[in-house]
Amino acid sequence: MLTPNERFAAQQAAVLPFASLDDLPESTQDQIAALDKNLPVVVVMYYGGTIGMTQDKRGRLVATDDAEALLEPLAIKGLKKKVQVVWFPTHPKAIDSTNGRWVHWVSIGNAIRLLYDRIDGFVVCGGTDTMAYISGAMQFMFPNIGKPVIGAGSQMPMFELGDDATSNLFYSIAAAASDLSGGHLAFGDELMHGLHVHKIQDKRFRAFAAPTQHYIGHFEDGKVRLYPSAPRRDTIVTGARLKYNPFFREGIKVVRISPATPSESILHDATDPVCEALLLITFGAGNVRDEGIIADEQTHIDCLRQLYDRKYPIVLGSPMMDGRVDSPYRGGVLAVSTEEDGGGAISGGDTTGPTLEVKCMVALYHTYSDGDTFDYDKFRAEMERDHVGELTSEDER
Repeated sequence: MLTPNERFAAQQAAVLPFASLDDLPESTQDQIAALDKNLPVVVVMYYGGTIGMTQDKRGRLVATDDAEALLEPLAIKGLKKKVQVVWFPTHPKAIDSTNGRWVHWVSIGNAIRLLYDRIDGFVVCGGTDTMAYISGAMQFMFPNIGKPVIGAGSQMPMFELGDDATSNLFYSIAAAASDLSGGHLAFGDELMHGLHVHKIQDKRFRAFAAPTQHYIGHFEDGKVRLYPSAPRRDTIVTGARLKYNPFFREGIKVVRISPATPSESILHDATDPVCEALLLITFGAGNVRDEGIIADEQTHIDCLRQLYDRKYPIVLGSPMMDGRVDSPYRGGVLAVSTEEDGGGAISGGDTTGPTLEVKCMVALYHTYSDGDTFDYDKFRAEMERDHVGELTSEDER
């Protein structure tokens, strides 16, 4: 088995650099060379997912990269008169989104950085199972981006009758050409801020949701309607000024506490040899078990304290979309207290869902920034600070 450092080094080697236009597929280079300066340009960065899937000989859905077929329904309806679309298969082989990981995010980020000054907006076209993760990751990678990076996916493949893929792809392209900036998701007829996206349904077309205040627009009569809260384009940010932070690292164990599970189980979770931090999804607003029912039974607080004393990082997260680890109850207060009777866990604040998991990956990367040794204090500091607006301070509540 590889050590965490060996695994990370091997994964880094798998990132596609996209250091020059010559690294792009020849078909994409040809499209860029033929661009018309009089129409907005959107690059569709396709990496796979349901939106472009078809059935193999055994009836299984598999990812494909048939750009002509995927764009044909939009071309028939006059898309080329409104916006130029450059099709860019970001990986040699299209993937199911369940295979999408930080290596794919950074490969896409490298391409965005390369094309930034040539393109008006970007669509990241992939699967829904990890779409919320890549939406959050784009925010962390490009904290000052002045153009839109819009996620596109679907619940049904474009090749099936009654699909949602055609409309979702069009709306994403329209959003990428609009007066918007940042990494976000267009799904159904809604635009959601990328830091607050949650997948909530497996089959129906309203697959994603966000807390009410984090809807930033919608689609009406074929047009993008941005809300006042939507971040607008910033033409001051050029490629030279674009901040790029492709900093992620695997090694976070995500565990949800439950009445079905003994408290001591988290001690065993913390012995996972390939993970170096534990993200504990709590009850309610950061509450954990602080009382036993049998003699000598350990509570969550007892277990958290043992891990804190060993300097093993435990992050507490809320299970709710609009939740916050900020409990007035004894169990919640003790969970994050570093006093003698406290658990010493790290509060995730109001960062929730996939974005909290992505933030843990960012913190884990920075923990190793000065060498090959895990630094607990640095990990804790990275989790407690606000990186890209994902963490609301008490003064902003």
